[in-house]
Amino acid sequence: MKLPSGISMVLPRKFAGFIPLFIGVELVLAVAILNKAGGAYGILSLLTGHPIDFWQWLWNMSCIVSLPVYISALSNLMTRFKNVRKMSLVCLVYTFDTVFGLVYTLYFSWFWFHHEAGSSDQSSGSHRRGMAVPPGDYKDEVSSSSTQSQSASPAHELFLTVSATVVVTVVRAYFNLVVVSFTRQLLKQYGHDEVVADDEQTLFQNKGVVARVRRTVFEIEVRSRDILLDLFS
Repeated sequence: MKLPSGISMVLPRKFAGFIPLFIGVELVLAVAILNKAGGAYGILSLLTGHPIDFWQWLWNMSCIVSLPVYISALSNLMTRFKNVRKMSLVCLVYTFDTVFGLVYTLYFSWFWFHHEAGSSDQSSGSHRRGMAVPPGDYKDEVSSSSTQSQSASPAHELFLTVSATVVVTVVRAYFNLVVVSFTRQLLKQYGHDEVVADDEQTLFQNKGVVARVRRTVFEIEVRSRDILLDLFS
């Protein structure tokens, strides 16, 4: 399967229009590492006995899995024989992470709005039941001002929440395009090189758990490179 030829038209050639993609990718990976480090820290809540639901647990686990991938790619970005494979894996992981993060954001936005709407209805109902009814025109003035203040606050919160969500989603999508564009350039230049670094050649000679884990990661990186070569060819 190949990506549409028009996909290259939306891929940025420079980060923010004037910064080299290499520097842009460094920034993207640094932001991703900070973000995932905060998420991975949340898994420590299990040790403290703090309850978390399934979605929070799933998000924290995804942070733990993707964090070493981003760290490895950033630390080997200057290494000629490693950055192609590692950026290929990052490209796939970051794209999946972007889609998963979007679904996660939409779900919790819906959950938050649903919860806030129910809380607002209950609070307004209890307020009306517990409020004494003033006589005459004073009653109408108090009721009108109370209704306006109650409706203005949720509307303001809704605007801020939706605006922040849209901005974060657009920035994340742009970061994803930067990663894809940089990886595509690497694959065009060095994607077919089969040279393996010296420290990686010993992976297939050593034994033990650590060596098996590193071999598995190496094979996943190679598979990711082959998948993207087919997509970008």
